[in-house]
Amino acid sequence: MLVTKDLAGNILRNARAKADEAEVYISSRTQLKIDVMDQKIESIDNVGEGGLSLRMIKDKKLGFAYTADLDEHSVEGLVDQALDNSKSSISDENAGFPGPKVQPVSMNLVEADIAGTKLEDKLKLALEIEKAAYSFDKRIKKSEKIFYQDSVSTTIIVNSKGVDVQYTKAVCGAFAEVIAEENGLMEGGSWLKFSTRFKDLDPKYIGEEAAKRAALMLGAKQERGGRAQVILSPFAASTLISAISPALSAEYAQKGKSIFCSARDKPVGSRKLTMMDSGILEGALSSVPYDDEGAPTRETVVIMDGILRSYLHDNYTAKKSKVDPTGNSFRDSFKAQPEIQPTNLYVRPGHAPQEELINGIGKGFLVTNIMGAHTINPISGDFSIGFSGFLIDNGKISRPVRGMTVAGNILDVFNHIEEIGSDLMFFPHNGNIGSPSILISNLSVSGV
Repeated sequence: MLVTKDLAGNILRNARAKADEAEVYISSRTQLKIDVMDQKIESIDNVGEGGLSLRMIKDKKLGFAYTADLDEHSVEGLVDQALDNSKSSISDENAGFPGPKVQPVSMNLVEADIAGTKLEDKLKLALEIEKAAYSFDKRIKKSEKIFYQDSVSTTIIVNSKGVDVQYTKAVCGAFAEVIAEENGLMEGGSWLKFSTRFKDLDPKYIGEEAAKRAALMLGAKQERGGRAQVILSPFAASTLISAISPALSAEYAQKGKSIFCSARDKPVGSRKLTMMDSGILEGALSSVPYDDEGAPTRETVVIMDGILRSYLHDNYTAKKSKVDPTGNSFRDSFKAQPEIQPTNLYVRPGHAPQEELINGIGKGFLVTNIMGAHTINPISGDFSIGFSGFLIDNGKISRPVRGMTVAGNILDVFNHIEEIGSDLMFFPHNGNIGSPSILISNLSVSGV
C-alpha cells in the first residue's frame, strides 16, 4: 500500500465516521550512514522506515494507535484500536486538534546536493575527515568513531478540522571522535557538523577540530576550585540550554514542573539574555513549515532582555492558556504522540569574540564540555555537573582541566551572565540548540 495523502484521507474519513475529531499522521524516511575506521569503509547502511498513527477524540477522550504495517487489514483495524484506547482516557475539555493555518514563510527544505551527491563522494568525505584528523597532529593515534549520514523524510498530516499538510525535508551531517596520546596519557576529542546542505560539510574542518580538541586536553588535571568567572563555550552552553529546555514547555509550566512556573513577564535572568525559538530560521537544521500537529511554525521570543515572554506551546496547552500555538509539537516517531519540543532554540549573540571574553578574566575557567547536564532538576533548577576545559590565568588560556564540577541554580546562572559572545553556533541536541560563548560570574567550581 502506497504511503500517500490519499491513504491518509481514506483513514481520516473512516475515523471521522466514528469520532468527533480525528487526525492522521504519516512519516517515512530513508537514511544513509557510512562508518569508517583506519581509512577503510567499516559499513554502509541504507535503510528506510515509516508508518502512520491515528488520534481520535470521542466525548472529549483521546485515543491513539499506530502501525508500521500498511497492509489493508492493519490500516482498517487502526480506527477501532484508537477508538477502544480512547475509552480508557480521561475526558478533557481542552482535547482537540488545530484548524488549518497557512505558513506565510517560503521554505526550501530539500537541497539537491544531498540526494544528488554520488555515494562515492560521500564515502570520500568520511575518509577525508579521518585523514585530516591524523594529519593535523602526530599525537592523534586512533579513530574512535567517524561517520557520515544523511536522511530524507516526508511528513503528511491531515485532520478533521481541515489541516492538510505534506512536506519533505533533507539533512546531512558528519561526526569525528579521535584519541590523542603522549607520554602514556590519552585524551579524546570530538566534533560534528550537520546541515541541510551537503556543500556545508568541510571534512578538513571536522577532522582537524576533533584532533585539536583531543590534543589540547593532553595533561589535563584538576585545579583548585572556589567562586570563579566561567566562560561556557558554544558547545557547553548549548548542552546546558538543551538540558533545561523542557522547563520552557507550557505543559511543564501548567503542571507546576518547571522552574519558570508563573514567571511569564517576570525577570528570569540578566538583561544580556535574549532567547529565541524559531522553526522558520532559514537553512537551520530543525526548520520546518509545520509542527507535527499541522500548526505553522514561527519565531517565538522566549526570553527578551532577561524577561520571560513566552512558553513553547502545542495546541492543547495553547487552548488551555487561551493563546496561539507556537508550532512546537513534535513526535520522536510515528509510534509516539506529539509533545512540546524546541525547534531552533538559541541565545541571541552579542558583539564580543570569545578571545575578548577570555582577555577580561584574571582567573577563571573556559568550559568546553559538560557532563551530566541531564541531571539538572527542571523544577528547582538546581544542578551539580562535571566539566572539562581550560584554566584562564591573567586573560590567557593556561592549561587544560578535567574532573571539575560546577554547581548552582539555573536562575542564578542566568542572572549572573556578564557578557554574551558573538560566536553563535548550533548543535543537534534536543532539537537544534544554538549559543555563543557566555561569560558567567560567581559560579561555584570544585576541583582539588
